[in-house]
Amino acid sequence: MAPAQPNLSILRGFIILEEVITSTRPLGSREISRTLGYEHSHVNRILGTLCETGMLRQNNERKYLPGPRIHFLATLSLNASGLIQASLPILEPFHVMGAVVAVGTVWRENVIYLLHALPTMDLASSAGVHEQYPKNKSIIGKVLTPEAPNCAYEDRQKTNTRAWGARIGSYEFAIAIVLPLDHPKANPPKEMLCMTEQAAEQINNRIFC
Repeated sequence: MAPAQPNLSILRGFIILEEVITSTRPLGSREISRTLGYEHSHVNRILGTLCETGMLRQNNERKYLPGPRIHFLATLSLNASGLIQASLPILEPFHVMGAVVAVGTVWRENVIYLLHALPTMDLASSAGVHEQYPKNKSIIGKVLTPEAPNCAYEDRQKTNTRAWGARIGSYEFAIAIVLPLDHPKANPPKEMLCMTEQAAEQINNRIFC
């Protein structure tokens, strides 16, 4: 049976919504129209609809930025997936030993962090941060690249750290552990790589519990 014909208006609505919420600054309708190659009047109608639903809002300059409802849906989706709840107790021991810990996914050319905690931060409160980072500079981006191994590590000479990453099951999510190069648990690196891979597997198993 052939797939149903996609609704182009809905599809464009999602693309416009993504363009606004992934931007680091408010966007004007004409800028969005030029970037996406859509007719300006069509873009205006979709933006108005997204504002009406609360997914977007306008600032004093009539530029668009994320609205309250998108944050509400983001919170609901994280709770519904079980990913964060499954990850917190597994990542806690790494965080206690002084590691930066993270959970993220790849969108376009960036890693989107769903959890990102420095050693000095409270782990649970770091959930839902939605920070972005270039995927080619993140160990999460590397293990989520097609054809890449499910787990890997790399040294970062500029920050004197070593990062380990592992994909969570067959999901498009991965975890990252980052330690100073001189940390006792950073060497030998393959031992921490095994621990990171096991942690990702445990998170995967907890999601289905």
